[in-house]
Amino acid sequence: MLHFLNSKLGLLLTAFLLTTVSGALLSALLKSAFWQRQTRVDLFRKRYEEGARFLDSFSKSVGARFFALQRFLWAVRDVNDERLREIEAYYFKTVVRWNSTYWMNRNKIRLLVGDDHANAFLDYRDDFRLENPESLHYQFVKAHRYVLRARRNEITVDDAQKVVDDLNWVCSGLLETITTEFLRKATSLELLEVPPADASTLSKAIQERSREPKPPRLWD
Repeated sequence: MLHFLNSKLGLLLTAFLLTTVSGALLSALLKSAFWQRQTRVDLFRKRYEEGARFLDSFSKSVGARFFALQRFLWAVRDVNDERLREIEAYYFKTVVRWNSTYWMNRNKIRLLVGDDHANAFLDYRDDFRLENPESLHYQFVKAHRYVLRARRNEITVDDAQKVVDDLNWVCSGLLETITTEFLRKATSLELLEVPPADASTLSKAIQERSREPKPPRLWD
């Protein structure tokens, strides 16, 4: 047996076996690397498509809520009771839709572009600073309250319009900022990165409310 291994034929067979085995291992490694790369590409493409669809849906939601609020205020100025009741009823339907999705929207924004942008949309700490909110949702809350006060003749329509105009700028700025950051992350292939749980300021906001027996209120 030793003589066979030392022979030319034995050396050739051994080399052949080693080449075959190493080739099979190399092929398996290449296939595994290709599969992992292709899987990542597929996941990235899916995340990008989901993100693009979400941004479209989110933009429409923001636009629908703002336009319904503005129409409501215009109807208050017109002093046509029948038209006012009709537009008011439609506006409150948009409020219901908004309130039923803002948690989902915040989570998706956080996954897509990060915690800072999620807070720019909805920061529960604004519950303590209702007159000077920093997030879009609570800007809507503020404008909502001012329009209702104008509806009850507690303030002028012009006073409420100033707050609605400020809200318009906030809506435009946030949508542009989120879209820009989403495209930046897509270009730099960062869409598959998951933000760490300890980076969320939501937990900090909850801690600030820890003495209260209920979560942040729903606004109607």
